[in-house]
Amino acid sequence: MQRTSNHNIPQEMGFVYNSNDSEGLEVSRITHLSKGVCNNQPFRAASFAFILVIKGRINIKTNFRNETLKEKDIFFVFPDSIYEVMDHTDFSFIKITFNKDYLSKEGIFLTAAQHYTVFQSKLINKFSLKRDEYHDLYHDVLALEKKLKISADMPYRNDIIRNSFIEILYDLLLSHNNRDNFEPPKRDSKFEMTTKFLNLLSLHFKKERLVIFYAGKLFITPRHLSQVVKLVTGKTAGELIDDIVIGEAKILLANYAHNISSVAEALNFANASFFGKYFKKNTGISPSVYRMENRLPHQTIF
Repeated sequence: MQRTSNHNIPQEMGFVYNSNDSEGLEVSRITHLSKGVCNNQPFRAASFAFILVIKGRINIKTNFRNETLKEKDIFFVFPDSIYEVMDHTDFSFIKITFNKDYLSKEGIFLTAAQHYTVFQSKLINKFSLKRDEYHDLYHDVLALEKKLKISADMPYRNDIIRNSFIEILYDLLLSHNNRDNFEPPKRDSKFEMTTKFLNLLSLHFKKERLVIFYAGKLFITPRHLSQVVKLVTGKTAGELIDDIVIGEAKILLANYAHNISSVAEALNFANASFFGKYFKKNTGISPSVYRMENRLPHQTIF
């Protein structure tokens, strides 16, 4: 049943509302991004998530592209991706965080196409909702948040939560597929090759930084790989390799449990000197300067 869309959606400022965790499912409301959310500090999301933007704007860099999120946008978050907030203005959102184990535990099974949309289509990770869709989804997410707070000993609690989550999940899939300008990803040879490259990159980037390694795994030339990847993502294979290595390096450098030598070793550089030259070439500053400029603990948003 569709609700009227003339409700005034509450927009409390300065608070974070977290539901009780339900073994892999959580709803959170971020009504104001504090100064603790530092720009240009990469972080890795811990779980899958749907982000519903309530108001404001934020520019986010993912592994492969820059995205601008605004009111009524839905953004898909992936746990193996690196995110970086570039800037934000009066940004607030509500999110559903979950993991694959929750889906399997609750017997939630998706078709191959639905599974691809939720878990793999990283090149299509956001879309805008129509006004009625936005209001319906917003209130459904608040309803799920309320149900997550039901006492654990309440009969049928898990079934109630499960059904509420399934309604949201399938409404999102339906909205995604009903976009007027939606074009399913072209599953041609270029797309398939790029997907294989990105999967290999996520597995091997800590040890292998040469395009020739990935081209060899795909039985093609480095030149051909870079050309194909750039057509699909807008960046060459080498640029994507550098992006993910530098993103990982920044995460490790921000963790004071690692010194610069251990970061270099973790990313398979011969020594700290080689790592320092690579880092400065790609960022314009040395690893030590980056650590000094990013030494304060910061809040991640996903």
